[in-house]
Amino acid sequence: MTLLPTFLNLVQQWRPCFADYRTYHRAVGFALTFLVCMGRRTISRAICAQQRQFSSWASDYRLFSMSRWTPQHLFDVVLKLALKLMSPAQPLVMALDDTILRKTGRRIPKASTLRDPLSPPYHTNLVWSLRFIQAVLLLWPVDGPGAARAIPIAFQLAPPVPKPKKKKTAVGTNTSADKKDNHAANAKKVAQQKTADEEWKQYYKTRRLQGLSAQGAALIRDMRSRLDHIACYAQLILWVVVDASYCNRTVLSRLPERTIVIGRTRKDIHLSALPQPQSGRGRRRCYGADLGTPEQMRKDESIPWQNATIFAAGRCHQLRYKSVGPVLWRRGAQRRQLRLIIIAPLAYHAHGHRLYRHPAYLLVTDPAADVVQVLQAYFYRWEIEADQKEEKDLLGVGQAQVWSEKAVARQPAFHVASYAMLLLAAIQCYGFNSITTLSRLPLWRHRKPPTRLSALHLIARLRTELQSLDDASPQPRRRKISTHFPRALLEKQIGMKIPVTMRAILDSAWT
Repeated sequence: MTLLPTFLNLVQQWRPCFADYRTYHRAVGFALTFLVCMGRRTISRAICAQQRQFSSWASDYRLFSMSRWTPQHLFDVVLKLALKLMSPAQPLVMALDDTILRKTGRRIPKASTLRDPLSPPYHTNLVWSLRFIQAVLLLWPVDGPGAARAIPIAFQLAPPVPKPKKKKTAVGTNTSADKKDNHAANAKKVAQQKTADEEWKQYYKTRRLQGLSAQGAALIRDMRSRLDHIACYAQLILWVVVDASYCNRTVLSRLPERTIVIGRTRKDIHLSALPQPQSGRGRRRCYGADLGTPEQMRKDESIPWQNATIFAAGRCHQLRYKSVGPVLWRRGAQRRQLRLIIIAPLAYHAHGHRLYRHPAYLLVTDPAADVVQVLQAYFYRWEIEADQKEEKDLLGVGQAQVWSEKAVARQPAFHVASYAMLLLAAIQCYGFNSITTLSRLPLWRHRKPPTRLSALHLIARLRTELQSLDDASPQPRRRKISTHFPRALLEKQIGMKIPVTMRAILDSAWT
């Protein structure tokens, strides 16, 4: 199997997502072009790579601003295809995280000033950007230890709740008339301050209902609902691996049924034991004795350390951990029973750095869950970070200049859905951790070759196969070269003309 025909065959399943076949053909062209074009992934460059720069471009922009389709329908197709590749022996694991896409236009809808996650810990930097919440489905080989693949299944715009604006006060001269009306002016200031306090109270209330944690909880419920509509997966338990931003009362109190959250928590929260059974009259206690903080439990020698073999960072590691449970977290989870897992630092050297130097503390909403599987799912969560790096650095998600309110949310989601289809095509063609199709490696990579195909390798493979299609096309005064990628046969198979050529990609690299 080859990558380009497999990718186009998978994208064919998007046809029911679009109301018109012309919109669908245009979407297929952009899905392929956003992956293989060079330079910034803007819509104008994608138009040039499809050799349509000398005709009207209005329909291309309307694909993201006015056409009738939703990103959720595209990701529904991705979810069904990814579930078919999941082994029955592995749990259904989803990772959740938020990311920002930097912007420069001040009139872009939903853009705001957000904290830069790459800023140093001693100085917080602010950037003008859009915030999105991404969910990925984690797939990994079950025949032996190996790296996982994170398949994006949701990419939703998650703007922050706007803060109340400071009222402007009029500046005037200090005349005698103003002195006479000093009492009225003070009363006006008190009324303004009262109004400002009410606005801030309403802001804090809205932030609890519509903030980042609330939007993450809504996405978890939506994913559970989407799985319930698939017959084979309605009764499976969904594991959701999150970081500390989503391990709070807002998320834990809104969990749907058949859903388990594995979240990293702080070291200073206070946990309680289960209440002892009471006899006689009186109100029953909801919480037992105070167990202290996770940091205190880590230092407690009465709780034994246990060992487990975990695959992370390209190899297997011997991990030490403590498991305490069931416990109760009064402020965060109220009466929901949890299990606390304390992970000792690995502290191994890689890429010239010492990684995982600090302990980690996990909370699991199911005390009966297999601890070793929970630890492996938590370490596989790193794949969502690798996805976000490839999406922004290699694929240029968020670089398209759009100002329509619909296009601001739909164009990055469409780009990520195309990336998800590329990952699915790679798994179908080459498996999870295969490098058989890699070209000759540079000398500096011989010592430590890659363990799997990255997005950069997959994009290079698509370009190579497109070049093979161009070489196989008949040209005057030139003998036709035999190849396994005949353009006419592939276009007949997918039912449309392939709109991208390597010649057009190279010609549009300067735009």
